[in-house]
Amino acid sequence: MRISFFGGTREVTGSNFLIESAGKLILFDCGLFQGSKSSEERNYSPFPYDASKIDFVIVCHAHLDHTGRLPKLAREGFRGKIFATAPTKELAELVLDDSEKLMEEKAERENVQPLYEKGDIERILELFETISYDETVEVSPGIKLTLKNAGHILGSAFAVLEADGICLTYTSDLGNVPSLLLNPPEHITSADYIICESTYGGRIHEDVAKRKTKLAEIINNTTRQNGVLMIPSFAIERTQELLHDIEDFCSIEGCEKPTFYLDSPLAQKATALFSKYPEYLSSTIRKSHRDNNFFGLERIHLTNTVEESKQIELAPNPKVIIAGSGMMNGGRILHHLLNFAEDGKNSILIVGYQAQGTLGRRIFEGHREVKIYGKKVVVNAQVKSIGSYSAHADMPQLIDWLSYSKNVKRIFLTHGEVDQQLTLAGKIKLELGKQVIIPQMGEYHDLY
Repeated sequence: MRISFFGGTREVTGSNFLIESAGKLILFDCGLFQGSKSSEERNYSPFPYDASKIDFVIVCHAHLDHTGRLPKLAREGFRGKIFATAPTKELAELVLDDSEKLMEEKAERENVQPLYEKGDIERILELFETISYDETVEVSPGIKLTLKNAGHILGSAFAVLEADGICLTYTSDLGNVPSLLLNPPEHITSADYIICESTYGGRIHEDVAKRKTKLAEIINNTTRQNGVLMIPSFAIERTQELLHDIEDFCSIEGCEKPTFYLDSPLAQKATALFSKYPEYLSSTIRKSHRDNNFFGLERIHLTNTVEESKQIELAPNPKVIIAGSGMMNGGRILHHLLNFAEDGKNSILIVGYQAQGTLGRRIFEGHREVKIYGKKVVVNAQVKSIGSYSAHADMPQLIDWLSYSKNVKRIFLTHGEVDQQLTLAGKIKLELGKQVIIPQMGEYHDLY
């Protein structure tokens, strides 16, 4: 068995790993590179393998940095099978459709060729074969696949691949514990090799129990100042957790003020899937919401059209606007920043990872002058963050999860910036005594 690393190496985005085993070529994920302009340009580069010769793709969850180049793979000749959970397939369709629309708008604006078109997405969706958690499938003679709950987003999984007498586990992204919506990641007790994410490999998250208090303080401050609170949020999981916490807040405070807006058609569609797949949610939330009304949407103003989105600017303060994209590198949040970021009584609340090179990262790091659609914007709004909304495991959680596999020969760290990976690697060696490799782009390793 051979692993080649073609994305998500010493960076967070672009996950793409090639497995050669039992005469077959298998990909773990096929994600977009995101962040700086140079990162995005890499998406147009040819794959470092012949797409038409790939037999299978294992997609562990629907985020763009794990699925965003699947249509390009189809455009370049891939016609094999794609294995994923049912929620992942449906969420991937939503995410890819939304991404294609943004790419088309950018192509028209900048006179460039889009990375792929609607037909490429339709071709990819025909190749999906859905499987459930803990269902072992023989994808080819001598190759077995099991998907297990990763606790990251709805339907997210980590993959256990057995072939050539080797058990290889790929975490994709592991969830932050505890989650309001999802059960914690399953554990495995046996693996020869593990490809492990390291997004927050050097950090310890804030206490989840305190986040509702912090959110309430920020919302109340917005109300007192008659201001605008902008929350750039990922459409899947982060938005739903925010909606759940807002519902809790409103049930106590009454919420006559401020007005809440969910200005993201993608997030609205994703939220509906949580009700469609309650079996993928935590047992706790299913017991407390037997009617499948998890998010109190009757309190939220849902905006679908561009015209409805524009009307938010004219609506009276105070108001809270949840809009994509989560890293502020596109979407409707940019228009709200143009309208409200220069006013000191307003706030920007960051609740998710901000990749290097993104507008969100610059604002998070304190840059007070940024450009949005070519216009200079002075960020006078207060910038707040709540780290415990992260959907990624932190360092103690990663160490705990890895500790259950006693006989691991090697751990490969991916999906993380180098400083996070080095910290986590040192901790793994110190506490678990395991060999750790931080692969570079294009590096390969033979497994025995």
